[in-house]
Order: sequence, then structure tokens, then C-alpha cells
Amino acid sequence: MLQLIERCQKYVSGYKDYCQELYDNHIIYFRPTNPNSIDDNWFFRTKPWYDKKEKGLIEGQTISFHYWAIDDGKFIGEFQLRPQLTEKVLTDIGSIGYAVRVSEWGKGYGTEILRQGLLIAKKHGMEKVLLTINEENAVSIRVCEKLGGELQDTIEVYNKEEGNHLLRRYWINL
Repeated sequence: MLQLIERCQKYVSGYKDYCQELYDNHIIYFRPTNPNSIDDNWFFRTKPWYDKKEKGLIEGQTISFHYWAIDDGKFIGEFQLRPQLTEKVLTDIGSIGYAVRVSEWGKGYGTEILRQGLLIAKKHGMEKVLLTINEENAVSIRVCEKLGGELQDTIEVYNKEEGNHLLRRYWINL
């Protein structure tokens, strides 16, 4: 059964494999850590940064909580929650980010990660969340709409990974 857990050393090799799959398949909608930077000390080297990010102590960055999706001991994907509706959240990254490793696509994991993530958002006191989805990402659009996402609008945006593109903004009431 899939679970969203806090980041932990035990699953770093699975996280690295997940990142490698996304890089190898040129997935641009969600860019994880560059797998080449994940070594034996990566978890402990990055833990203080993630801890600060959860407390809002990194200048220019919104508070963000990071969870890993694990099923029967296997790393499946990740979930990120950003509870503050900053300008960047509203026009770029959304309240929620999630991804599934490429080798696990088509098995319902995206829906389950988002479903469990919505419960986490509610525990953080959120009444609604914003998902921002590249208009070409049909799978994520379908998952969002299946779980109650209501389209607010579509805006033109630019980022380094995706270039100029249309971004759908969906709200899900919790």
C-alpha cells in the first residue's frame, strides 16, 4: 500500500533511481534533484536545507514540505506541499507538486499520491490548494480533475525547463 513518508536516508537510492528515470526520459514538468549530485552523503548534506525550507528560513523561497511515496519498500515518487500562497506559488509552482517515477506510470500512483497529499494539506490547515499544470500534461490534468480540481484559468508563463507555455491553474477545495 502506498504511503507518503518524510524524506529519510533509507530510500535515497530509490530516490536517485527515480530522479535518473525522469532525467533519462527528459521529463520537464517536474524536475527533481540532478541524480549526479546524489552520493552517499547527499541526504545528510541536504537535510539542514530541507529543515530550513519547512520553517520558512530560506530567503526568497516559500515554506515547503517534502514527502516521498513508498509502496512495499519501493520508491515510487514524491509530493511537495507549499502552504503559503506567494506570487511564485500562484503563478508558477502551485501549492502542490507531485511526480511518479517513469517505470511506475499508468498504475494509479499519481492519483493516490495526490489523494494522500490533499489529506496532508488539510492537516496543515489549508482549506484549498492550487495546482499549476502545463497544458500539455494531459495525465496530470486528468488526475487533478478526477480529485475535484476546478479550472480557474490558463495563463502564459515562462520557465527555464519548459520555455514559454500555457499553465492551467486548478483549485481543489479540501
